[in-house]
Amino acid sequence: MGSSYLQLLLPASLIIISAQSVTWPQDVIEPQGSSSHSHAIGAAATPAREAHASYQMYRWPFGSTSGSGHTVWYFSQSGSSIHSPPVISQSEPGHLYVHYDKAKNTHQYWMVAGSGQWESVGKGTEYPHNHGRVLSFRSNGEPSWVLRATIGTTEIRRERQAASAIM
Repeated sequence: MGSSYLQLLLPASLIIISAQSVTWPQDVIEPQGSSSHSHAIGAAATPAREAHASYQMYRWPFGSTSGSGHTVWYFSQSGSSIHSPPVISQSEPGHLYVHYDKAKNTHQYWMVAGSGQWESVGKGTEYPHNHGRVLSFRSNGEPSWVLRATIGTTEIRRERQAASAIM
């Protein structure tokens, strides 16, 4: 089969994604409560014979004295959970896949491992390109590679906020 091309016009840029047997999704999908700092890179649907939902790719920059980079993730949503993400040719070790199950109001998370395979991950998973960073999740379900120390600081803030709300 030949390649199809998808075009998605984003502010100040035109993105073209090439994929095999791609069909354009009916609706552009964005994570619930998506932050204005993250932006969609493109959208692609998996081949019709696959049972996977359409997905979008997002990039969130991070930087500190320990190094900079991007949290890259693919996002899909449907009315049920999925067993595993689709094969995404441009995915690399450290890229994440987030699936939102609208029926259960839950998120599922995977990361591309060094082997190139998707592995289920959770909060605190170590970033393969910088061992000083671990996986965290924003309140809207978006993933982020944060400094290890940030996890402790965030938890202390949440505990303080919860305690002040009770008083």
